[in-house]
Amino acid sequence: MTPLTRDFHRSVRQARMAFLDAVEPHRADLFRYCRGLAPTVWEAEDLVQETLLRAFAKLAECHWDVRDARAYLLRAATNLWIDGQRRAGRVRLEDDLEPAVDDAAPPAGEVREALAALVHALPPQERAAVLLKDAFGLDLDEVATYLETTRGAVKAALHRGRTKLAARGPAAAAVAGGGPPAALLDRFCALFNARDLPALTALLLEDCTAEVVGMVQEYGREQVEKGSLYHTMFGEEGRPRAERREHLGEAVVVIWYTGDDGRDVVGDVVRVVAREGRVASLRYSYFCPELLEEVGAALGVPVRTNGHRYQG
Repeated sequence: MTPLTRDFHRSVRQARMAFLDAVEPHRADLFRYCRGLAPTVWEAEDLVQETLLRAFAKLAECHWDVRDARAYLLRAATNLWIDGQRRAGRVRLEDDLEPAVDDAAPPAGEVREALAALVHALPPQERAAVLLKDAFGLDLDEVATYLETTRGAVKAALHRGRTKLAARGPAAAAVAGGGPPAALLDRFCALFNARDLPALTALLLEDCTAEVVGMVQEYGREQVEKGSLYHTMFGEEGRPRAERREHLGEAVVVIWYTGDDGRDVVGDVVRVVAREGRVASLRYSYFCPELLEEVGAALGVPVRTNGHRYQG
């Protein structure tokens, strides 16, 4: 058996960090695109992370320069999205007899207003076509390539999508619902704020997992205790405070920090999955600035973003 040594791990991490640095200027666009495709902010961030993983892995198969990093990321996200829709049994775009549409997109202001309605107004394929063409400025042939269909099918989808968006008002927000029991999160927050790490760790299942999205994966209660829980509670950022909040029907934990100006701001949102009355997994959004901004706005709380990755 050939071990994967620490030196090998280090080389992979270095390559991944170099990749993240290279695509950093396009992260906000990638999230905006994924947010238009996905029904919730959580699923949008999942799609972003899956896209980054696939895009990084696929570089090993590229024998040419990637001259347009944004287009490379958007195409990877589109492929992931379409693959998921196919697995779910969605119908792909086909040519039909819809009236042809002009190649020009609607004015940028109209597109921005319409994006909020895309999730509820359009089927998946029309959604992707409108986003790629109208919000990101790809031409019809590029959109057809991304969606693995024809130029005519894209024009028909654009006609249908634009017509639907023009005919409807603002979309209602999706309601996630469910989530962990409020009492469990209240207990979690109370122990976190009391800095009682042993008691907080006892709330975790033995096989609990944790993820600092995009940066760290932890497996098992011991790793979680010594890793994300410890560093969040006793790190270099003073005494953070945990609070249960409701976001679209789901109970989440927000982590408050005190800024240099003395003002309290939310710097993390943690999603908790429960099983058998205990914590089965933790998912920290500390390095998800676009997600933090959207959730913070929905909750009506001030937010501090932390970039997409560790610095230094």
